[in-house]
Amino acid sequence: MQSVFLVDYSCALKLGTPVAFKSGLYEAANHGVLIKGGEAMERLAEIDTLVFDKTGTLTHSELEVTDVVVLDPRCGESEETLLAMVASVEEHAAHPLSQAVVEAARERDLQHISHGEVDYMVAHGLNAQIDCCRIIVGSRHYLEEHEGIRFDAHEAQVKRLLDEGKTLLYVASEHGPMGLIALRDTLRADAEATLERLRALGIERLVMISGDRQEKAEALGRTLRLDQVYGEVRPEEKAALITALQREGRKVGFVGDGINDGPALVAADVGIAMSRGADLARASADIVLTDDRLLAVADAREIAFGTMRIIRTNFNATVGINTAIMAGALMGRLSPVASALLHNGTTLGVLVNALRGARLASGERAVEEGALTMTQDRP
Repeated sequence: MQSVFLVDYSCALKLGTPVAFKSGLYEAANHGVLIKGGEAMERLAEIDTLVFDKTGTLTHSELEVTDVVVLDPRCGESEETLLAMVASVEEHAAHPLSQAVVEAARERDLQHISHGEVDYMVAHGLNAQIDCCRIIVGSRHYLEEHEGIRFDAHEAQVKRLLDEGKTLLYVASEHGPMGLIALRDTLRADAEATLERLRALGIERLVMISGDRQEKAEALGRTLRLDQVYGEVRPEEKAALITALQREGRKVGFVGDGINDGPALVAADVGIAMSRGADLARASADIVLTDDRLLAVADAREIAFGTMRIIRTNFNATVGINTAIMAGALMGRLSPVASALLHNGTTLGVLVNALRGARLASGERAVEEGALTMTQDRP
């Protein structure tokens, strides 16, 4: 009977699970993913829907200014003057659109234009007083709905630029529209591979939300074979879309990078911030990518999945083996020494399995395939 009292389920269970989580967190960090705790990893393994905010995630956050269109020369007759004014105000914002405008002005060696204090409306636009007028820069919705400045008279120029797949910054003063600045982003090279891997890893629904026109957003959605696309989404609507999906019974993850993504990152079951995301996005997210790779999202999912598989395997092994040991002890077939050795051996085996941690099988295959290709290419 003494053999029975030497069998204990709790050792392996209490030690194996936290060690497996620690191993998974370490493995994720080695692949450019910071997961903020075991609970976040567990939720990542459970999600069945992943929502991407387009700019900075599926596309690069580095935008390029392609067109500067002067609509009203009241504050300057040239594109350079308009761009210099906008860049002088936008340099105070951290949004990718702002950074692209500032970089375009820097490349053209344009001079900074003095202005008053910048009034910044998060995720909509900003304005500041310059010598000739108050310059207002932002989305069309912001200028038309909040500032009462209409761009209907310039619809043809707006439509032409939008049809070319460009993102627009609208510029105005209190007198009316001043100009348009068109920018273009590019799809990440690893976007399609990432989405394919995520489907293979059990993500049932891939969704994109974008501030672009619905037609433009749907065109990208078809290219990436997404399940659902929401275009013309205002920043304050992102969290509501996440909540709506959750009401359908889905476990939802959200990938974003901007200041206006903070509420959606918090609302999601698991929020993932890109490496170049705004500080607020990184602080709000459960998971932060430290490498600027979209594939790191799939890496994180695979590691989370693998870690939870190890925890389940360890649990089943602990219960199964220790139950067998206890049964043998009750029937008198195991001596106290044998019972103790088998029990402690089970605990050590569980710990070794937990320490081994999850591994990126797909990543290893990619490395092997890359090495094979290099070998074949050698003369």
